[in-house]
Amino acid sequence: MKTLPIYGFSLLMLFALACASGSKTQASPAELAAFEKMISDKSFQIDANWAQPMASQGLNSIANAGLLPPGSTASRIDVTGSGGYLRVVGDSVMADLPYFGERQMGGAYNPQKGGIQFNGIPKEFTIEPNKKGDGKTLRFNITHDLEAYRVIAQIYPSNFSSITIASTHRTTIWYQGNVSAYDAKK
Repeated sequence: MKTLPIYGFSLLMLFALACASGSKTQASPAELAAFEKMISDKSFQIDANWAQPMASQGLNSIANAGLLPPGSTASRIDVTGSGGYLRVVGDSVMADLPYFGERQMGGAYNPQKGGIQFNGIPKEFTIEPNKKGDGKTLRFNITHDLEAYRVIAQIYPSNFSSITIASTHRTTIWYQGNVSAYDAKK
């Protein structure tokens, strides 16, 4: 009978440790200092690993036909290795991200420009501390080829990041990836 409280206590401690495990935002002091420098220098790049489009019947049909990469679903698509990025260098922003979703307005057909692509100086560019955690929130608006984008990126010192892109011509899409200092020599 004495073993029941011991097993109960052990189970409770295991549960407490599991709940207290690290989050995506934990970083060492050195990582935090490097992160702050990268953000203040405005020289970083987010490489997309996952795309999360809005669910639609068309996207579900594509997923059911087996046309998505292995390990992907209609709501979470593996884009690792696609070269998709969002880059901030000084006052300029650049993006070349694969797009999965539906157009809401017509556009010229060009198979070379099917993704989200822009390059220029954004409007209303801000970088603010996150309300929760130790990361930063990047926000800006940019227009490219008559299409306007509203971009919000959550960036954390542990190199995790998420991007939300709302467009005037397409359904909203989310990305998850890794942030790193931009190296123009690569």
